[in-house]
Amino acid sequence: MKSLFLQTNNELSSKIRDINISCDSLVVGSSIEALTYSYLNNLPVISCGLIPPLHFECFKPTDDLSVFGIENKTKTIRTNFSEKTSGLNKLWLWERLLFCLSTAGLCPMTDKSVSLRISENSIKASTSNARMAKIHYKNLIVFDDNGIYGLNPSDTPSDLYKVYDWFHVRSGMKHKYDQIEDNIDFVRCIIFYPSERIAGDHDFKDAVSVSYIKKTDLDSFEFSDINARFKTKYMMKQAGIRGARNGRDMNDKTKFKYYDVKIENITRQIVPPKNIYKPYDNIVFNYDSFNDIIEKNPLKESYVSKIFKRTCKS
Repeated sequence: MKSLFLQTNNELSSKIRDINISCDSLVVGSSIEALTYSYLNNLPVISCGLIPPLHFECFKPTDDLSVFGIENKTKTIRTNFSEKTSGLNKLWLWERLLFCLSTAGLCPMTDKSVSLRISENSIKASTSNARMAKIHYKNLIVFDDNGIYGLNPSDTPSDLYKVYDWFHVRSGMKHKYDQIEDNIDFVRCIIFYPSERIAGDHDFKDAVSVSYIKKTDLDSFEFSDINARFKTKYMMKQAGIRGARNGRDMNDKTKFKYYDVKIENITRQIVPPKNIYKPYDNIVFNYDSFNDIIEKNPLKESYVSKIFKRTCKS
């Protein structure tokens, strides 16, 4: 690739700290938007670690994926209110974009970076074992500021943090729902997904609740992971989800008794709101949506696009 080349202090050196990379434009981020922008424009991309979409995140049914040569296959989502339609799984496309970009040599550090520092037309990528690569650029396109130093945000338009509380369902794993929804921010939605604790093809589900919490409330017990578990369990019971069968009803032998729903906290994942930055001379902060990126950036036929097409056919 003409726009990206390697220069080392010692030829054929294998030390990451000796690597210097120069490019015209460099993309920063690991979101589906960042990888799509890199793919469409044939640009190298770097990030502080990799943050893939969650395995239950899907495109909207109206999203056009024809630029990738793939169909946005839809599926029905069953909720406690009504049935909805969702599109293709985002993680499926994200993994293929990352694989193709890496194969084409457009991910110089893959997931090795633990911090990025910007200074005077260069970005220093440090690894967990104290090694470093220096990337020189003419233009920088930033999608994600995770782990980046040297930038000063001018504003954070929202004070709501998106909070995921993950649960193992111990009793009540089999039911008809894909989601249960509420109309308040704390545990606004419960998403059910096939349990990864059980091998093979099955219909046993674990759960994750989605909340929107102010920064000042993150440490309060009212919005804690314990209360998230209580509300998640309550919403499941209200939707008619029951635990495992517990024998027959002695008063009516045609009916069965059931244990209560049982869930346990696994972890809490907190996603901060995006920061807003003032423009720099040669740094662009891209806040475009997935659809906007596709509309504004026609595909440039390149080595990575050929790899992607061959990957999707196989």
